[in-house]
Amino acid sequence: MLGTKIYKTDMSNYTDCAIWCNQNKATIEDKGDYYEVVTLPLPTLEEIKAAKIAELKAQRDVAEVKPIEYNGHSYDYDSQARDRIAAAIIALDVQGDGAKIRWTTADNEDAVVTAQDLRMIIASGAARSNKLHTAYRTAKAQVETAQSKDEIDTISIN
Repeated sequence: MLGTKIYKTDMSNYTDCAIWCNQNKATIEDKGDYYEVVTLPLPTLEEIKAAKIAELKAQRDVAEVKPIEYNGHSYDYDSQARDRIAAAIIALDVQGDGAKIRWTTADNEDAVVTAQDLRMIIASGAARSNKLHTAYRTAKAQVETAQSKDEIDTISIN
C-alpha cells in the first residue's frame, strides 16, 4: 500500500488507506493534487534516547513504591503509606517505650509493630530507593553514550 496515491478528485480508497496506515506505521501525506501513503519517519537516536530515559525513570518510580518486606510481612510504601507510617511513629513515640499498634499489612494481614519496626520499614525503603536511583543514574549514563538503538534496547535498571 506504500506509495498509493489518493487523488483529491476520487477519495474512495482514503478510508482503507488510513486503516492500513494505522496498522503499519505509515501515514498519508498531502502532495498538493493528491495524497500519498508513506512510512512514518524513524525516530532519531536522540529521540530514542529520550524515550528510553523516560522509560527507565518510570520503571524506577514504580519500583520505588512497591511494598517493603520486613520481619515476615509486606508493608505498603506509596506516599500515603509513608505519611501514615510517619504519623504512627510520632504517636508511638508519644506513648513511650514499648508502645505497639496493630498495622494492616500490604497483604491485608495484621501485624503488631513498634515505632522501631516502622523506622526499619522506612530505612529499608530508603536503602531500596538509593539502589534504584544509583541503578537509574548508571543506566541513564549508558543510554546517553549509546551509539545505536540496539545498544539502547539492552540497557535496564535491573
